[in-house]
Amino acid sequence: MKTTKGQICTLSLSFNNEGPLGTFFRYICDNGTYLARYDDLIDGHDAAIDVSQVDVSMDGIELQDREFVNAIQEGREPNASVDQVLKCYEVLDRLDQQLRA
Repeated sequence: MKTTKGQICTLSLSFNNEGPLGTFFRYICDNGTYLARYDDLIDGHDAAIDVSQVDVSMDGIELQDREFVNAIQEGREPNASVDQVLKCYEVLDRLDQQLRA
């Protein structure tokens, strides 16, 4: 993916994880390396990054629940709704069917 300013973004995920679920995500960019572990963000040198001003909470489950409730109250589709990811799951289903054939 390329941003409007020309930066390249790549997300690589593996489902062959040998640790507990949700161990960490590593983001490598022009400004350094960042690791997101559960609700913590650190840089490539294990220095904590203060993200307390980003949202009302740093608890991902709480933020997900808040978004869902807010969407209902505001009469809008929530972020990452089923409708938004359905086409992706349809492609994955077709790939799965092809691999099983």
